[in-house]
Amino acid sequence: MIEIPGFIDLHTHTRYPDNDKFPFIDIDDSAINGGFSTILAMPNSEIPIDSIKNLRIAQEIDKKLKTKVHRVGSLTKNLEGKELVNYKEFVENGITIFSDDGKSLIDDHLADEAFKQISKLGGAVFQHCEKSCHSKPGDIAPPNSNSDLIPINNDEELEVLERDLSLSQKYGTRYHAQHLSTFESVELIKKAKQEGLPVTAEVTPHHILLNNENLDTNNGLFKMYPPLRTEKDREGLVDGLQSEIIDVIATDHAPHKAETKNVPFKDANRGVVGLESAFPLIYSSNIFDIDQMLKFLVINPTKILTELGYEIPKTVNTWKKSKSVFITKSIFKNSLFENENIEIERVLSGV
Repeated sequence: MIEIPGFIDLHTHTRYPDNDKFPFIDIDDSAINGGFSTILAMPNSEIPIDSIKNLRIAQEIDKKLKTKVHRVGSLTKNLEGKELVNYKEFVENGITIFSDDGKSLIDDHLADEAFKQISKLGGAVFQHCEKSCHSKPGDIAPPNSNSDLIPINNDEELEVLERDLSLSQKYGTRYHAQHLSTFESVELIKKAKQEGLPVTAEVTPHHILLNNENLDTNNGLFKMYPPLRTEKDREGLVDGLQSEIIDVIATDHAPHKAETKNVPFKDANRGVVGLESAFPLIYSSNIFDIDQMLKFLVINPTKILTELGYEIPKTVNTWKKSKSVFITKSIFKNSLFENENIEIERVLSGV
């Protein structure tokens, strides 16, 4: 048996609050099954977290979970990138992290103003870098793009990241780059850290374990943003973690109903679930040792959140070494790792 602290996910899509009454207990089950005791919830729910009223609706549901849920306020109203939210009001209510995750804040003038305001308030920008998110979103990374599938080139990520790092330098704004996917992004983060900017970054389990070679473009499960990229990009992300340029492994857990993923790639929703599979799959890959994994899943996320005023409960989970296959236990099963071999399993009390 192995006892290790509860993990912290800096990137979870809870889907609630919404109008269709998403089964919030599934988020709790997924987190508990995967050993996560704390999650940072993105604001792009159907009822977006762009006002204190909507924040309160979300927090009332959050209280029903055993998992600790911390909230992120959106950067713009309804995540449309046209009007900034009232950051001061959010900060006064304990929310210091802002993101339009699912979208990027593309407008340069608004971005400049957002970074300036958030810096003055002691908050942080967590950015999803996707230049065409409000205009013509792509489908897949080269070389798998074709006449039907719009390519998502590396510049989609890099142009937003470069601009944001310059704004962080301009205003001293605390900045966190979400789910990076390119080797060039790692180099940009490295340069920013060498220059002393208050910058951190995350990558997902699927981007460090998979590449887009021989990708099944008929399988909607593989559609996500950012997309899976080349082996060179995957290796660059792994190197970024090993060299401590990249700080965190975050799941980008995004539940989708089967009918939205079991469709042609072009029509599929973007995103995969990852709370349950993150630790057992990465552990079984033998890419990192346990101390490194705890740094990426516990120590660094704790540091990032506590520095921004969020409290992290201390919990311990038990795991056992056991060769088996990974099976998603929760309701939503849009995982890329179903039936993959694993070497460790979560021990749940009473199970």
